[in-house]
Amino acid sequence: MSPEREARLLLMAPAHRRDALSEVLKDIGTVREADTPERVRSFARQERPDLVVLHAEADAECLGLCAELEQSYGVRVLVIGRDAGMEALRAAMRAGARDYLVDPVAPGELRSAVARLAQVERRARRGHVVTIFGTKGGVGKSTLAANLAVVLAERHHQRVALCDLDLEFGCAATLFGLRPTASIVDVCRHPGAMTLAAIGEAMSHSDHSQVDILAGPPTPDLAAFVDGEGKRDPERNYVQEILRTLRMAYDWVIVDTAVDFGEGVITALDEAERILFVTTPDIPALQNSAKGLDILLERLGYPQEKLSVVLNRGNAAMGLMEDEISAALSHPIRHMLPSDGDVAVRAANIGMPLVLLRGRSPLARAVGRLGGELVHDLERPRVAALSGEA
Repeated sequence: MSPEREARLLLMAPAHRRDALSEVLKDIGTVREADTPERVRSFARQERPDLVVLHAEADAECLGLCAELEQSYGVRVLVIGRDAGMEALRAAMRAGARDYLVDPVAPGELRSAVARLAQVERRARRGHVVTIFGTKGGVGKSTLAANLAVVLAERHHQRVALCDLDLEFGCAATLFGLRPTASIVDVCRHPGAMTLAAIGEAMSHSDHSQVDILAGPPTPDLAAFVDGEGKRDPERNYVQEILRTLRMAYDWVIVDTAVDFGEGVITALDEAERILFVTTPDIPALQNSAKGLDILLERLGYPQEKLSVVLNRGNAAMGLMEDEISAALSHPIRHMLPSDGDVAVRAANIGMPLVLLRGRSPLARAVGRLGGELVHDLERPRVAALSGEA
């Protein structure tokens, strides 16, 4: 198995077989057991296991459950059945099972099949989550999120989703010239499990780029349906479910956030592989940023390497040197974006990301370099690890 983490496995089997099968599966990863289809669905929705092992004898509708897990949750399924005939194998494959084993199955055969399928699923789950955050409005967070998404999609040929989690005053879709008819609210109002299909129906698409955009609520009062008292199911964390589902379908998920530490924002920070913390070289922004970085690093306990400080309008420092700014933040500056207000404002007014409108501008080139560094830092090491390179 890959050294990233143990595989997460879910087993549903009849009581007389559960202990023996679970003991074999423990050699592969962490095993959760479920005794009803409802519990299987709940775990699949919330935890996204690497593989579900279903024993047909545990559920008369096993193949229907298998198809549901594949189609609605994007989870791979291995079916264990008593029937050794070809028709049973074909029926399992038609339902979406990735393999079919006949019980009693030899421990070695089961280990081999589960290890192979769990590894395939983990390799397929390529999505990186990058959360754009800051503790002061007007620092260029949303502009960076939109343009970074375009850079990754157009220049690096990645499949990219842009998720607007500034739930009250988000403008991600506007930066692409869009007026969406659906938003993240529709996803959270959708009955039943969080699915790729439900999210896809709410996505907006721009003629300018290949980025898929999940817009924020159209009015501030609707934010409560995503992360507040209006949630359809108060026990569910919709933001977490959305981000984990998007990771299954996209190479990169870029998240624009609000300027707060609400539950939805903290979830986006938790789920992120990299946090881009945006600030500007003025005293009010730096003061707020120092406080925000302290919360992220000390109180929330994020590792230093998860955080990259982005200094926007870095060439308009008004007498402050880079080392002085780093000292004020108690954190090094990883990326510097030049001040290019005319281009940024014009692009926003036209509704076209500036990296498309003025791709040779200093700001566009700086965002391009930032995107290239993210690919270098996050994607290439994983590709090398999965391919067995040194």
